[in-house]
Amino acid sequence: MKTASRFLTDLVLCVSVLVPLTSQGADPKETIRQARESYYSLKGQGLTEFRCQVDPDWDIQRCKDRRCRAGAGSTNPEKDAFPTAGRPEGSSSVSHQTEVAPPNEKVAERVRSSVAGVEQILTGFLQTWSVFVISPPLPSIDSEYELQDLGEKFRLSYREGQADIVTSMSHDFAIDELKATTPEFEGSVRPKLSRNKEGFLLGGWEATYKAASGAPQQLAVKIEYGNVEGFRLPTTVEVVTSLDIHLTFADYQVKRRIPSATVEH
Repeated sequence: MKTASRFLTDLVLCVSVLVPLTSQGADPKETIRQARESYYSLKGQGLTEFRCQVDPDWDIQRCKDRRCRAGAGSTNPEKDAFPTAGRPEGSSSVSHQTEVAPPNEKVAERVRSSVAGVEQILTGFLQTWSVFVISPPLPSIDSEYELQDLGEKFRLSYREGQADIVTSMSHDFAIDELKATTPEFEGSVRPKLSRNKEGFLLGGWEATYKAASGAPQQLAVKIEYGNVEGFRLPTTVEVVTSLDIHLTFADYQVKRRIPSATVEH
Protein backbone atom coordinates (compact mmCIF):
# COMPACT_ATOMS: atom_id res chain seq x y z
CA MET A 1 0.00 0.00 0.00
CA LYS A 2 1.33 3.44 -0.86
CA THR A 3 2.58 5.19 2.27
CA ALA A 4 0.04 7.52 3.83
CA SER A 5 2.77 9.89 5.01
CA ARG A 6 2.41 11.98 1.79
CA PHE A 7 -1.03 13.26 2.51
CA LEU A 8 -2.24 12.93 6.19
CA THR A 9 -2.00 14.70 9.77
CA ASP A 10 -1.96 13.79 13.46
CA LEU A 11 -5.00 13.50 15.72
CA VAL A 12 -4.90 15.01 19.24
CA LEU A 13 -7.24 13.45 21.82
CA CYS A 14 -7.38 13.38 25.61
CA VAL A 15 -5.79 10.11 26.70
CA SER A 16 -7.88 9.94 29.85
CA VAL A 17 -11.12 9.32 27.92
CA LEU A 18 -9.80 6.53 25.69
CA VAL A 19 -11.16 3.05 26.43
CA PRO A 20 -9.06 0.23 24.94
CA LEU A 21 -11.07 -2.13 22.78
CA THR A 22 -9.36 -5.10 24.39
CA SER A 23 -10.81 -4.14 27.77
CA GLN A 24 -14.26 -4.88 26.39
CA GLY A 25 -13.29 -8.40 25.37
CA ALA A 26 -13.20 -7.76 21.60
CA ASP A 27 -10.36 -9.02 19.42
CA PRO A 28 -8.56 -6.14 17.64
CA LYS A 29 -7.22 -8.48 14.96
CA GLU A 30 -10.71 -9.72 14.13
CA THR A 31 -11.97 -6.13 13.97
CA ILE A 32 -9.17 -5.13 11.59
CA ARG A 33 -9.82 -8.23 9.47
CA GLN A 34 -13.49 -7.34 9.13
CA ALA A 35 -12.64 -3.72 8.40
CA ARG A 36 -10.19 -4.66 5.65
CA GLU A 37 -12.74 -6.97 4.06
CA SER A 38 -15.27 -4.11 4.02
CA TYR A 39 -13.33 -2.19 1.33
CA TYR A 40 -13.19 -2.69 -2.41
CA SER A 41 -9.61 -3.62 -3.29
CA LEU A 42 -8.21 -3.82 -6.80
CA LYS A 43 -5.42 -6.04 -5.48
CA GLY A 44 -8.01 -8.29 -3.86
CA GLN A 45 -9.91 -8.40 -7.17
CA GLY A 46 -6.78 -9.74 -8.88
CA LEU A 47 -5.35 -6.60 -10.54
CA THR A 48 -1.57 -6.68 -10.94
CA GLU A 49 -1.06 -3.58 -13.11
CA PHE A 50 -2.92 -0.97 -15.11
CA ARG A 51 -1.92 1.60 -17.71
CA CYS A 52 -4.03 4.38 -19.12
CA GLN A 53 -4.03 7.75 -20.84
CA VAL A 54 -5.01 10.79 -18.79
CA ASP A 55 -6.20 13.87 -20.67
CA PRO A 56 -6.68 17.18 -18.82
CA ASP A 57 -9.45 19.55 -19.86
CA TRP A 58 -7.31 22.55 -20.65
CA ASP A 59 -10.35 24.71 -21.44
CA ILE A 60 -11.51 24.42 -17.81
CA GLN A 61 -8.04 25.35 -16.66
CA ARG A 62 -7.88 28.32 -19.05
CA CYS A 63 -11.20 29.77 -17.94
CA LYS A 64 -9.82 29.88 -14.38
CA ASP A 65 -6.98 32.08 -15.62
CA ARG A 66 -7.87 35.78 -15.35
CA ARG A 67 -5.47 36.67 -18.14
CA CYS A 68 -7.22 34.25 -20.48
CA ARG A 69 -10.65 35.66 -19.65
CA ALA A 70 -9.24 39.08 -20.36
CA GLY A 71 -8.12 37.90 -23.77
CA ALA A 72 -4.40 38.08 -23.14
CA GLY A 73 -4.10 34.71 -24.87
CA SER A 74 -2.80 31.37 -23.69
CA THR A 75 -1.73 28.24 -25.45
CA ASN A 76 -4.09 25.29 -25.41
CA PRO A 77 -1.88 22.19 -25.50
CA GLU A 78 -4.80 20.00 -26.47
CA LYS A 79 -2.47 17.41 -27.94
CA ASP A 80 -0.83 16.86 -24.55
CA ALA A 81 -1.49 13.64 -22.66
CA PHE A 82 -0.22 11.98 -19.50
CA PRO A 83 0.45 8.23 -19.80
CA THR A 84 -0.05 6.73 -16.34
CA ALA A 85 0.68 3.37 -14.73
CA GLY A 86 -0.25 1.85 -11.37
CA ARG A 87 0.50 -1.34 -9.48
CA PRO A 88 -0.98 -3.17 -6.45
CA GLU A 89 1.86 -2.16 -4.14
CA GLY A 90 0.65 1.40 -4.63
CA SER A 91 3.48 2.59 -6.89
CA SER A 92 2.53 4.78 -9.82
CA SER A 93 4.23 6.68 -12.61
CA VAL A 94 3.18 9.70 -14.64
CA SER A 95 4.82 10.95 -17.83
CA HIS A 96 3.99 13.61 -20.41
CA GLN A 97 3.62 13.50 -24.18
CA THR A 98 2.91 16.29 -26.64
CA GLU A 99 2.40 16.36 -30.39
CA VAL A 100 2.63 20.13 -30.83
CA ALA A 101 5.79 22.17 -30.29
CA PRO A 102 5.26 25.63 -28.68
CA PRO A 103 5.76 28.46 -31.21
CA ASN A 104 8.14 30.41 -28.97
CA GLU A 105 9.89 30.34 -25.59
CA LYS A 106 7.28 32.50 -23.86
CA VAL A 107 4.53 30.05 -24.79
CA ALA A 108 6.83 27.12 -23.98
CA GLU A 109 7.36 28.43 -20.44
CA ARG A 110 3.61 28.84 -19.95
CA VAL A 111 3.04 25.28 -21.18
CA ARG A 112 5.77 23.91 -18.88
CA SER A 113 4.15 25.62 -15.92
CA SER A 114 0.71 24.21 -16.77
CA VAL A 115 2.08 20.72 -17.38
CA ALA A 116 4.00 20.75 -14.09
CA GLY A 117 0.81 21.71 -12.25
CA VAL A 118 -1.16 18.90 -13.88
CA GLU A 119 1.57 16.35 -13.17
CA GLN A 120 1.64 17.39 -9.51
CA ILE A 121 -2.13 17.09 -9.18
CA LEU A 122 -2.26 13.75 -11.00
CA THR A 123 0.57 12.30 -8.92
CA GLY A 124 -1.08 13.46 -5.69
CA PHE A 125 -4.41 12.01 -6.79
CA LEU A 126 -2.86 8.61 -7.51
CA GLN A 127 -1.07 8.54 -4.16
CA THR A 128 -4.23 9.14 -2.14
CA TRP A 129 -6.52 7.07 -4.37
CA SER A 130 -4.14 4.10 -4.17
CA VAL A 131 -4.31 4.07 -0.37
CA PHE A 132 -8.07 3.51 -0.48
CA VAL A 133 -8.62 1.48 -3.66
CA ILE A 134 -5.50 -0.52 -4.53
CA SER A 135 -5.47 -2.12 -1.06
CA PRO A 136 -7.62 -1.51 2.04
CA PRO A 137 -6.65 1.75 3.84
CA LEU A 138 -5.80 -0.13 7.03
CA PRO A 139 -2.73 -1.80 8.53
CA SER A 140 -2.10 -5.50 8.03
CA ILE A 141 -3.81 -7.72 10.60
CA ASP A 142 -0.60 -8.90 12.27
CA SER A 143 1.16 -5.53 12.35
CA GLU A 144 1.48 -3.28 15.40
CA TYR A 145 -1.39 -0.88 16.09
CA GLU A 146 -3.71 0.33 18.83
CA LEU A 147 -7.46 0.02 18.31
CA GLN A 148 -9.80 1.75 20.75
CA ASP A 149 -13.58 1.87 20.94
CA LEU A 150 -14.75 5.41 21.76
CA GLY A 151 -18.44 4.50 21.68
CA GLU A 152 -19.74 5.69 18.33
CA LYS A 153 -16.39 5.32 16.57
CA PHE A 154 -13.16 3.37 16.51
CA ARG A 155 -9.82 5.13 16.85
CA LEU A 156 -6.96 3.30 15.14
CA SER A 157 -3.36 4.42 15.73
CA TYR A 158 -0.23 3.02 14.15
CA ARG A 159 3.10 4.03 12.65
CA GLU A 160 4.01 3.69 8.99
CA GLY A 161 7.59 4.62 8.16
CA GLN A 162 8.13 8.04 9.73
CA ALA A 163 4.41 8.83 9.84
CA ASP A 164 2.16 8.58 12.87
CA ILE A 165 -1.25 7.56 11.51
CA VAL A 166 -4.61 8.03 13.23
CA THR A 167 -7.82 6.76 11.61
CA SER A 168 -11.37 7.45 12.75
CA MET A 169 -14.05 5.02 11.55
CA SER A 170 -17.60 4.11 12.46
CA HIS A 171 -18.68 0.69 13.70
CA ASP A 172 -19.59 -0.35 10.14
CA PHE A 173 -15.91 0.35 9.31
CA ALA A 174 -16.52 3.46 7.16
CA ILE A 175 -13.51 5.73 7.60
CA ASP A 176 -14.51 9.36 8.14
CA GLU A 177 -11.05 10.81 8.66
CA LEU A 178 -7.47 9.69 8.25
CA LYS A 179 -4.67 11.80 9.73
CA ALA A 180 -0.92 11.58 10.07
CA THR A 181 2.14 13.60 10.81
CA THR A 182 5.81 13.44 9.90
CA PRO A 183 8.64 15.84 10.79
CA GLU A 184 8.18 17.56 7.40
CA PHE A 185 4.48 17.24 6.66
CA GLU A 186 1.02 16.87 8.14
CA GLY A 187 -2.39 16.45 6.59
CA SER A 188 -5.94 15.21 6.95
CA VAL A 189 -8.07 13.29 4.46
CA ARG A 190 -11.86 13.03 4.83
CA PRO A 191 -12.98 10.37 2.33
CA LYS A 192 -16.35 10.22 0.57
CA LEU A 193 -17.29 6.55 0.45
CA SER A 194 -20.06 4.65 -1.32
CA ARG A 195 -20.89 1.04 -0.55
CA ASN A 196 -21.75 -1.72 -3.00
CA LYS A 197 -21.70 -5.51 -2.86
CA GLU A 198 -17.91 -5.44 -3.19
CA GLY A 199 -17.39 -3.05 -0.28
CA PHE A 200 -16.66 0.62 0.31
CA LEU A 201 -15.39 2.49 -2.77
CA LEU A 202 -13.71 5.90 -2.66
CA GLY A 203 -15.84 8.47 -4.48
CA GLY A 204 -13.70 11.45 -3.59
CA TRP A 205 -12.28 13.30 -0.63
CA GLU A 206 -11.67 16.62 1.05
CA ALA A 207 -8.21 17.24 2.43
CA THR A 208 -6.00 19.71 4.22
CA TYR A 209 -2.24 19.55 3.73
CA LYS A 210 0.49 21.52 5.47
CA ALA A 211 4.24 21.37 5.10
CA ALA A 212 6.47 22.17 8.06
CA SER A 213 6.96 25.63 6.55
CA GLY A 214 4.03 27.06 4.65
CA ALA A 215 0.32 27.75 4.84
CA PRO A 216 -2.28 24.95 4.85
CA GLN A 217 -3.71 23.98 1.45
CA GLN A 218 -7.26 22.77 0.83
CA LEU A 219 -8.23 20.19 -1.77
CA ALA A 220 -11.47 18.53 -2.93
CA VAL A 221 -11.70 15.59 -5.33
CA LYS A 222 -14.66 13.89 -7.04
CA ILE A 223 -14.27 10.56 -8.88
CA GLU A 224 -16.47 8.73 -11.38
CA TYR A 225 -15.75 5.09 -12.18
CA GLY A 226 -16.22 2.75 -15.09
CA ASN A 227 -15.99 -1.01 -15.49
CA VAL A 228 -12.72 -2.00 -17.16
CA GLU A 229 -12.59 -5.75 -17.74
CA GLY A 230 -14.31 -6.31 -14.42
CA PHE A 231 -12.27 -3.76 -12.45
CA ARG A 232 -13.64 -0.45 -11.12
CA LEU A 233 -11.26 2.25 -12.37
CA PRO A 234 -11.58 6.04 -12.65
CA THR A 235 -13.03 7.52 -15.84
CA THR A 236 -13.22 11.18 -14.78
CA VAL A 237 -11.71 13.08 -11.87
CA GLU A 238 -12.46 16.65 -10.85
CA VAL A 239 -9.95 18.38 -8.60
CA VAL A 240 -10.72 21.69 -6.90
CA THR A 241 -7.65 23.43 -5.52
CA SER A 242 -5.50 26.43 -6.49
CA LEU A 243 -5.46 24.86 -9.97
CA ASP A 244 -8.94 23.47 -10.74
CA ILE A 245 -8.86 20.77 -13.36
CA HIS A 246 -10.92 17.99 -14.95
CA LEU A 247 -9.09 14.76 -15.85
CA THR A 248 -10.34 12.05 -18.22
CA PHE A 249 -8.92 8.51 -17.88
CA ALA A 250 -9.13 6.35 -21.01
CA ASP A 251 -7.42 3.65 -23.09
CA TYR A 252 -6.92 1.35 -20.12
CA GLN A 253 -4.71 -1.73 -20.33
CA VAL A 254 -4.95 -4.02 -17.32
CA LYS A 255 -3.11 -7.11 -16.14
CA ARG A 256 -4.65 -9.57 -13.72
CA ARG A 257 -3.30 -12.23 -11.43
CA ILE A 258 -3.30 -15.68 -13.00
CA PRO A 259 -5.14 -18.13 -10.73
CA SER A 260 -3.07 -21.01 -9.44
CA ALA A 261 -3.63 -24.15 -11.47
CA THR A 262 -5.72 -26.80 -9.79
CA VAL A 263 -4.23 -30.27 -9.91
CA GLU A 264 -6.76 -33.07 -10.03
CA HIS A 265 -5.88 -36.35 -8.35
